[in-house]
Amino acid sequence: MLFYKSTTITLYLGWKLLEILYFKGIDRGWLPYFRWGDTILYALSTTFIFHAAVVEPHNIRPTYWKFLLKLTSNKFAEMNRRLLDPFGCQSSRLYPDFWPKYDPRYTDLKAPSMS
Repeated sequence: MLFYKSTTITLYLGWKLLEILYFKGIDRGWLPYFRWGDTILYALSTTFIFHAAVVEPHNIRPTYWKFLLKLTSNKFAEMNRRLLDPFGCQSSRLYPDFWPKYDPRYTDLKAPSMS
């Protein structure tokens, strides 16, 4: 992000650079070959983005957030992120008043009182 303002391009180039270095390392014998190494690398990059969508959705670009909501039928917005707030991530910043309707047969969680 030092040279280019778009975080999307920066993240893409960062993961592509990691992929290129991985394959160069294999060619030179510095790294071992894993049968599904490129797939694992892709899974790690996707994990990074989904972690941000769950824990810090306010740090994702609004257009990408809307894309994720459409892709998941709004499931990302219906997560109870208030449970993550004590960890200091401000996870519920986008939906501060959201509290799902839990089935009391399976949990004793109650919505915190609004003060």
